[in-house]
Amino acid sequence: MGALMWFGVLIVMGLITVLLVALGYLLGEWIGLIVALIFSILLNFVVYWYSDRIVLKWYRVRVVTSEDYPRLYEMLSRLSAKAGIPTPKLALSPVGTPNAFSTGRSSKHSIIVLTYGLLRVLDPEEIEGVMAHEVAHIKHRDTLVQTVASVIAGSILGVAYLIGGIPRFFSDGKMEDSQNGLLLGLLAPFAAGILWLGLARSREYLADESAARISGKPLALASALLKIDKAVSFRPMKGGNLATAPIFIVNPFRGSLAKLISTHPPTEKRIERLMKLAEQMDTYT
Repeated sequence: MGALMWFGVLIVMGLITVLLVALGYLLGEWIGLIVALIFSILLNFVVYWYSDRIVLKWYRVRVVTSEDYPRLYEMLSRLSAKAGIPTPKLALSPVGTPNAFSTGRSSKHSIIVLTYGLLRVLDPEEIEGVMAHEVAHIKHRDTLVQTVASVIAGSILGVAYLIGGIPRFFSDGKMEDSQNGLLLGLLAPFAAGILWLGLARSREYLADESAARISGKPLALASALLKIDKAVSFRPMKGGNLATAPIFIVNPFRGSLAKLISTHPPTEKRIERLMKLAEQMDTYT
C-alpha cells in the first residue's frame, strides 16, 4: 500500500511539473522554463506539506474535542482501534449538505471532517458507517494522494475561474472567448486527468468493504450513502472547490464540470456491493 501511495503522489506531482515547465517554455523559452521549474518545485513542496491545511481552510473546519462530542469520539476511537490506526482528530465543517472526508499526510497526522448537515440527517449507526469509511481511507493511506491531487487540480481550475472561462464555457455550450475557451479546454481536462490518475474508483469500493468489516454494519453504510446521495441531488454543495470532490464520501457537487472531474463510482453500485457483502457476512456468522 505504501509503495502505491508514493507512486500516486509522484505521478500527480510529476504531471504538474511537466505542465508548468511546458507553459514556461512556451511563454519565455529557456528563461521561462527555468523559472517554471523553480516554481513547480516550490509548489510541490507546499502542496506536500500543507495540502491538508489548505483543504481544511477551504471548508472552514473546526477541530472538536472528546469533551465537545464524547459519543462521536468514543465511536471513532473504537473504529480506529479495530482498524489498527491511531485515533484521528475529529472536525466539523459548517456546511448544510451532509457529507464527510478525511485528510492528512499519514495516520499519525490525519483528521476526519463531518459536515453539520451529516449530523442532522444521519442516525448514529449511519454516522458510524461513514466514519468507518474514512478510517479505512486513512488505514489504506489514501488521504495523502487524494488531498495532493485535489489541491493541485483545484489550483489549476482556479486559474480558469479567475479568467472567467468556466462560466462562459458551460453557460450555453459555446466558447464566447477563444483564448479563455482554449485555456479551459486545456486546463479542465488536465485537472480531471490528474484526479483520475492520482485516484482510482477501486479505492472507494475498497474503503466501503473495509468500513463494513471494521464497523460490522454494511447496511448502515449503504443507508448513509443513499441518504447523502439523495440530499446532494436536492441540495448540492455551494462555494466549495470542485476539485475536492474525490475526497468526500459522495461527490457533493452537481453539474457538467462536477461530472468531468468525478472519480466516485455510482452510488447505486456501491450500495449493491454493500448489500451483497452484508449477505456474505450474515452467512459466515
